[in-house]
Amino acid sequence: MTSMVTDEQARQLAKSFNGRIALNEPMRKYTSFQIGGPADVLAEPHDMRSLSAVLRWGWNEGLPVFVLGNGTNLLVADEGIRGVVVRIGPGLDDVRFDGDRVHAMAGVSLPALARACADRGLAGLEWAVGIPGSFGGAMAMNAGAYSHTVGDVVREVTTLLLDGSISVKTCEEMQFAQRSSRLSHGDLVACEAMLQLERGNPEEIRRQMSEYMKDRKIKQPLHLPSAGCVFQNPSGRGAGRYIDGAGLKGLRVGGAEVSHVHANFIVNVGDATARDVLILMNVVRRSVYDKFGVELVPEIRVVGG
Repeated sequence: MTSMVTDEQARQLAKSFNGRIALNEPMRKYTSFQIGGPADVLAEPHDMRSLSAVLRWGWNEGLPVFVLGNGTNLLVADEGIRGVVVRIGPGLDDVRFDGDRVHAMAGVSLPALARACADRGLAGLEWAVGIPGSFGGAMAMNAGAYSHTVGDVVREVTTLLLDGSISVKTCEEMQFAQRSSRLSHGDLVACEAMLQLERGNPEEIRRQMSEYMKDRKIKQPLHLPSAGCVFQNPSGRGAGRYIDGAGLKGLRVGGAEVSHVHANFIVNVGDATARDVLILMNVVRRSVYDKFGVELVPEIRVVGG
């Protein structure tokens, strides 16, 4: 598929950019699924000025912009992503503490943030220690586990519009809901957020985190590439139980397989393509609907193509 970005456009961006720029970069290198074709341009800004600059550049050039964190909960098409992929990570991962309030930038990993809070005796993010995404990505999908979500503790978010201008959103304006938020619309990029946590005993907090990690290791196929839970849990029952009840564990299409450990995980058992995963997802959805009359809604985000 032809790139939307010319070499000259990329050179223009590089003139005012602190960070890394790569052309035709394979997205499989940046997703937990280890799947995905090339992005026309991958830009990794190392400071806020460069993040604002690349967003403004994409806006002015009329190019689509996709913001990437740690690449979890994501399936990138085999054809790749046209336009600009902005990967938020090093340089945009600072964490500052002010009593029981935490100011965290979007590029910090969620487990690193949870551990940093635990070290200071701040409770409220213990459940997040086993979720491998970035904090920004966690806000975008209102990530959660064990009956907790990011939206429970976020109080204010500093965002950038796609034209590079700043906008500060309250918790209410963030519209946190089941696996979605205001960031899901694609016209805002989270830069930093203020979290309100509670004072606790560091040893007790770490003990709880250890219990959560043990539970994940038992119940989830952490040894194989995946994008986490594929489908949202229908009201009252986990999606994995429906999939298991339909006899679909171990079902395989190409290199994609319904996990034997947790049926709501599709794992990459070897050179899986996005097409393999999408076909398998459709088979699972149809089978569960035919057997139980339940319509499974995807939790992972499919981009590109």
